[in-house]
Amino acid sequence: MPLSKRRRAPVEVEDEDEIEVATPIPTQRTRTAASPLDEGDEDEEQDNGSGSLAELSKNFVRYALACEYARIPIRRQDVSQKVLGSHSRAFKQVFDATNAQLLDVFGMEMVELPNKEKVTTRQKRAAAASESQNKSSNQWVLQNALPERFRTPQILSPPQAPTSELESAYIGLYTMVISLITLNGGSLSEQRLDRYLRRMNADESTPVGRKDDVLKRMEKDGYIVKVKETSVDGGDTIDWMVGPRGKVEVGAEAVAGFARVVYGNDVTEDIEQRLTRSLGIAEGGPSQQPAISGTAGTAGTAGTAVQGEERRQSRRLGRRGNGGDEGE
Repeated sequence: MPLSKRRRAPVEVEDEDEIEVATPIPTQRTRTAASPLDEGDEDEEQDNGSGSLAELSKNFVRYALACEYARIPIRRQDVSQKVLGSHSRAFKQVFDATNAQLLDVFGMEMVELPNKEKVTTRQKRAAAASESQNKSSNQWVLQNALPERFRTPQILSPPQAPTSELESAYIGLYTMVISLITLNGGSLSEQRLDRYLRRMNADESTPVGRKDDVLKRMEKDGYIVKVKETSVDGGDTIDWMVGPRGKVEVGAEAVAGFARVVYGNDVTEDIEQRLTRSLGIAEGGPSQQPAISGTAGTAGTAGTAVQGEERRQSRRLGRRGNGGDEGE
């Protein structure tokens, strides 16, 4: 017997007006188009973003202060990698904004270091063979930019890290060494430098460590440069010259001021004329006080005055014990 097929009951169609259509969930693009941000909010978001000029310059300021604390040059390559990242093409704009903040807030500014001098025969040949010589060093240090009336020992005190006494001693030592090199024509042999240090009882130890270690530290910080060259007879000659940081921090006026502090009230017209000829500065100079800047231009003349007094005492002792060397 064949099975009977059942018919399905017809589905009643509801009224078209009662049919509910599902409303799609608005996407991010829909919400953005429906409620756009105000122009003020967009500007604020751009200023506070990670790639904004304000944020990049703020990070640049922190990096510059950290480098100066460690006496490390501010290199453009390091800034592009550690600060700017993917925004390295905006270096010039960020650099100007950073320098403006340093000047307004801290009274400092970034000054470019000069290139190292080519003094040995090998260095001169390599420089002559090089077709593309970069005239810019792309390295900067922080320098004091305060007006002259604020450059007093009360304001420009030595840094307190590790201690103000050690920093004062180190600033006085490298200022003295740079002054000796500068007043000797820009180059000083190792033997003559040892004789000068022996007169001050600093030929073996100093207030900040052993003499050799201190000279290595000065060389590492860029205050002095050790030039070693082999002579014709096979011997090695070692000379000391002023390094890039030494030229920026301790200029001709600072050397003249240091010499005036050493002589004290014994500064005569003849000494002033000799300083003028040796350093190529205007007679008398714009300031009768040493213009030693120290780290970031924050170390003042207090430590220098102390070192000047020690220098005078050592000079008197040297005249008594090393009479044969006084002619040098």
